[in-house]
Amino acid sequence: MGADCGILPGLDRLLAMRRRAAAEGLPLHGTFALTHRCNFHCVHCYVLPVAGPVESELSTDDWLALAQEAADAGCFSILLTGGEPLLREDFAEIYLGIRKMGIHVMLFTNASRVDARVVATLREAPPRLIEVTVYGATPETYRAVTGRPSGHAEAMRGIVRLRAAGLPVRLKTVLMAPNRHEFAAIRAMAEPGEPPVRYDAAIQPRFPGDVDIERLRIPPAEVVRLETAAIPDLPEQWRAQQARQGRRDVSASPPLYACAAGGISFYVTAQGRVQPCVSAVRHGVSYERGKLLEAFRAGRRSIQAVRAPAAHPCVSCGDRVFCGSCPPVAELDCGDETGVCAYACALAHARGRAMPPAILASIEAAR
Repeated sequence: MGADCGILPGLDRLLAMRRRAAAEGLPLHGTFALTHRCNFHCVHCYVLPVAGPVESELSTDDWLALAQEAADAGCFSILLTGGEPLLREDFAEIYLGIRKMGIHVMLFTNASRVDARVVATLREAPPRLIEVTVYGATPETYRAVTGRPSGHAEAMRGIVRLRAAGLPVRLKTVLMAPNRHEFAAIRAMAEPGEPPVRYDAAIQPRFPGDVDIERLRIPPAEVVRLETAAIPDLPEQWRAQQARQGRRDVSASPPLYACAAGGISFYVTAQGRVQPCVSAVRHGVSYERGKLLEAFRAGRRSIQAVRAPAAHPCVSCGDRVFCGSCPPVAELDCGDETGVCAYACALAHARGRAMPPAILASIEAAR
């Protein structure tokens, strides 16, 4: 099979597909958490606590059957993630099997398990993108975040191998207390021709009431200082994001979920639970062979039934474009999906205050 398996739709066609999928209840994008196991033990990880025994994970045949059902329903892209997906001994079989269906694949990995065999698999049918999470710019910070003394060396070696093979790589990071002093250095790790390092400062709790997360979150004002210093065109990026989001629903009781979750995308846990997204656990159902579309639509109906309460502050918030929160994160943060994540709220307002007036005016006009 050649590298051209599956042609990524053009922008106009993609937008038309999204509109049709949303109207007819069809999935375009899927995320497969092949395993919740990981060789890193990151201090901020919200996945590790739900990792079960290997025997509880879906089999090779299960994953390939799921992928075929997704393709038959119109899904054209699948994200393979974990845990660390490369811990699966059958990763090559799953990956190549999905690519042979003509589905575009993205891969999330920490790169520590990238060896010659993995590179050969990926080169046989290159993915659309490989996103590698980096946790610091030095061995010391890597160890502080991942708990693995050899983590930095292993990850950097894996990244070098992916780049040497000419595979599409994008680095990303989680901005938090243990690595904030290296944020600029992490951003500088992207090589010429690669996308900028993606980052997220909105660390979510592992479970409702997880106050331990507070020690990892950076004060909103400091997040803004770090990101504006490292990203000169950040205001323009926010303006472009608002343009992509389009106008908000300001009806009396709009849908609480304003993202693609459950609309055109879905997530499958390592044990086969189909959810609108990784965090929307309450809206998930167990997968039965041959019934993926049914499970997807059940989750879709469930989240579409959740409406914003009267006078919900997020609906009319002028800084919503700067916010990284969502209903499932709010539920983890305060125990109620219709609630408000106080940290995300403070961060959004801090970002809004830092924006030039002209940018704010442009964003407001696009709402």
